[in-house]
Amino acid sequence: MRKVKDDFESIRAERDTPVHRQAPINNYSGLWKQIALGIIVGYTVLGIMGTIGWFIFLKLSMASFQINIP
Repeated sequence: MRKVKDDFESIRAERDTPVHRQAPINNYSGLWKQIALGIIVGYTVLGIMGTIGWFIFLKLSMASFQINIP
């Protein structure tokens, strides 16, 4: 009698085989939106800070500026 060699290489458990193939996840899909939002928010905040800085500068410079009318 000849022994038949068992082939266990093609046997897999159900949990090892995916039910469906998943598409690769693109982690950078919304990156352009985040960059655009960062530019807009950053530019707005810098503009507001610059405006406040100019108002403070004008207030301080006008406080020391006096006009004497004879």
